[in-house]
Amino acid sequence: MTQIHGIILAAGKGTRMNSSKPKVLQILSDKTLLGHVLTQAQKLCSKVHVVYGFGGDQVRQTINDDSINWVEQVQQLGTGHAVQQAMPSINDDSISLVLYGDVPLIEQSTLNDLITQAQHSGVALLSVVLGNPTGYGRIIRQNNQIQAIVEQKDASDTQLEICEVNTGIMAVDSGLLKTYLNGLDSNNAQGELYLTDIIAMAVDDGKTIASVITDNEFEVAGVNDKVQLAELERTFQQNQATQFMQQG
Repeated sequence: MTQIHGIILAAGKGTRMNSSKPKVLQILSDKTLLGHVLTQAQKLCSKVHVVYGFGGDQVRQTINDDSINWVEQVQQLGTGHAVQQAMPSINDDSISLVLYGDVPLIEQSTLNDLITQAQHSGVALLSVVLGNPTGYGRIIRQNNQIQAIVEQKDASDTQLEICEVNTGIMAVDSGLLKTYLNGLDSNNAQGELYLTDIIAMAVDDGKTIASVITDNEFEVAGVNDKVQLAELERTFQQNQATQFMQQG
């Protein structure tokens, strides 16, 4: 059976939260944002790697889980760079599931679908269609096949009209992922190593990119400020109430 490695990116400072606590330690319904993501990851993954940065000691002490492989990202050089930090601990013949410590409502069933797709195709990403896609990387398709992800700051006017966007969550054959990560460069508007650039590399390599499209935007919503945190808190409570009623 193929091993699944979870890589949770949790290095961001979260300046807009206006809090002394790292963003991933903000509380959603009595649990940290990172705690919610860990709960799902640990159900599916044989090993979980958390890439931390700002407030790292506080994050490790709060979570206090020795089963986690804690990996420090000393410099914040982008999502691709963050994932690179975890790869030395991951065997090539496995699947790497990339998650985000500030996206707390991701569903286990969605991640299962993503892993299954990656086991067949080698690369699978999770996307969502938004009414207002501003700020997100656009999914570029040709004949319904994914060709690339273009970040907002690098997108043309035509590409900015696309409403299918990248959630950042993906599952990739670990050997392939290592190869593509080694080929990343920072020639973009942010001057960072974008994890999303591996998609175009895989296409150039002749790979078909599988995708899972969720219709639940809250499932893939990140938390950048206290307004968004409050919105997700309401959504979480509504979901819990619905589940209890369905269970009778």
